[in-house]
Amino acid sequence: MTFRQLTLSDVELATQVLATSFEEDPLVSFILPNQKTRVQTVAKFFRAMLRLAIKNEFAFGVSEPLQGVAIWNFPDKPNLSVTPKDLLTFLPLLFSYYPIGAQKARAVFRQIETNHKTYASEPHFYLDNLGVLASARGKGLSSHLIRPFLQMADEQKVITYTDTVTKSNVALYEHFGFECVEQNFIENTGITVYALRRPIQ
Repeated sequence: MTFRQLTLSDVELATQVLATSFEEDPLVSFILPNQKTRVQTVAKFFRAMLRLAIKNEFAFGVSEPLQGVAIWNFPDKPNLSVTPKDLLTFLPLLFSYYPIGAQKARAVFRQIETNHKTYASEPHFYLDNLGVLASARGKGLSSHLIRPFLQMADEQKVITYTDTVTKSNVALYEHFGFECVEQNFIENTGITVYALRRPIQ
């Protein structure tokens, strides 16, 4: 089983993989406290994000039908290229609770950004999002979406960085050689941000 680059025809399946994978994510749960509408609302975010990531060739998937999705940023093009037309894809979010919840979580986002700048200021691979369907976990899909990019990082002699707000994910990333370099509890949210850096191998 090998990963492949996603295309626009994969958007809906990839959206469902990420939306359901992040349903119980602490940050998503904090932003969208209504569990009944959470998956549908976060799907609006991932649908727009995936369109951008696919356009920039940052989105990858594994298995047929699609069961695992990862969004990777690369050292030679670390930021998404966004046009005004691209921003229109996020409009459905404005008619949901997401903007209010995201505003409440701004301290979390600030900490994530601060950690990223602190521990990955140099060129690096960045694992932005990773999701695997619950029914497909334990089959090594995460490995297929992580190891090839770590190999690329080793070949290019650059670090790899990611972050998470889910404590159980820390052990997963440590298994792949990441080191938890900082953890920050964000007051009034119940959320802890974990910064994970994999040194040059």
